[in-house]
Amino acid sequence: MRLSLLDRLLSTEVGISFGFGLGFFSTLLVMNHVFYLARLAISQGMPFGVALELFVYKVPYLIAFSAPMGVLLATVLGVGRMTDHNEIAALRVCGTSLYRIAAPIVLLGCVAALGIVVFTEGIVSLANDRYRSVINDFMTRAPELQPVENVFFQAPSAEGTALYHARRYDPRTRTLESVTVIYLTGGETLRVIQAHEATYRAGGAWTFHDGEVYVVEQGRVVTTRFGAMDLNVPRSPRDLTLPPKPTSEMSLRELAQEVVGAERHGADPRPFVLEIHNRLAGAASSIVFALIGVPLSLRPHRSGPSIGMGLSILVLFAYYAILIPSQLASEGRVLAPALAAWLPNGVVGALGGVLLMRATR
Repeated sequence: MRLSLLDRLLSTEVGISFGFGLGFFSTLLVMNHVFYLARLAISQGMPFGVALELFVYKVPYLIAFSAPMGVLLATVLGVGRMTDHNEIAALRVCGTSLYRIAAPIVLLGCVAALGIVVFTEGIVSLANDRYRSVINDFMTRAPELQPVENVFFQAPSAEGTALYHARRYDPRTRTLESVTVIYLTGGETLRVIQAHEATYRAGGAWTFHDGEVYVVEQGRVVTTRFGAMDLNVPRSPRDLTLPPKPTSEMSLRELAQEVVGAERHGADPRPFVLEIHNRLAGAASSIVFALIGVPLSLRPHRSGPSIGMGLSILVLFAYYAILIPSQLASEGRVLAPALAAWLPNGVVGALGGVLLMRATR
């Protein structure tokens, strides 16, 4: 299906402005992260090459975050430029309704929303993983790296499931202190290993020192002491110093898996459910920003792009003025996660619809 001349005209005007809007907001966020990396370089001696690599891996996330803002600014500037040149007025005199003018712009907002989701799940997710890996590799070599208290994790084992606990992990000596390993099968304990400490050695194995092995056999517990014993622990020192992956850096697939796991173990899945809705609602904000941007750009503003940028910032301020309290209300269990995430879109979208209907009169 070929696009009409009107659709091509509107797409071109908004598309050109989108490049400017995306670059404008991305640059603001990029500069803030540059200051963060500069502090790491000054206070912790981060090499320039590492800082540059972190910067490159962070850019995709900042672009995805800025994209809905870019759609808003692109709509206000693009349609505003046509309004200043009396092109919108000419179209309306020729019988083109304002709804027809707004339709391709809102459709572009839908395309942007879909693109943001795909871009986030693909490139941004991979870049975030690499970012965490690089910064952790640097932090594990930092002299001021602090010990990790109360290490606990579980992993599959030959018997079924293994639970690992250590009172403390010292990253300087790569040593786990007061270690306990419990092997379970069908919820029953088969073997327990306790050791004074466990040290990591080249090759990936952990050596447990000065401990006991308790084996349950036919209702009896057999105890064996050992001075040193190598054990395959499915965690490296890098894994132990890497902080848990925040929900904001998880992909939608990972978040869905966390929801299923939390429900299976009786934990609270709300943080993961909220992040899923936040991710989708954030991408969908491109649609409501395109919708509200149309009526805002119809008033003549001979002052140029500065008025459009001011209107965009005002809309963004209102959007986040709704978003932040609703997120806090969800964390306090006042609002459901879905309602908290989609409320700003609903309010801004309704306002955009009302303004568009008023503008058609």
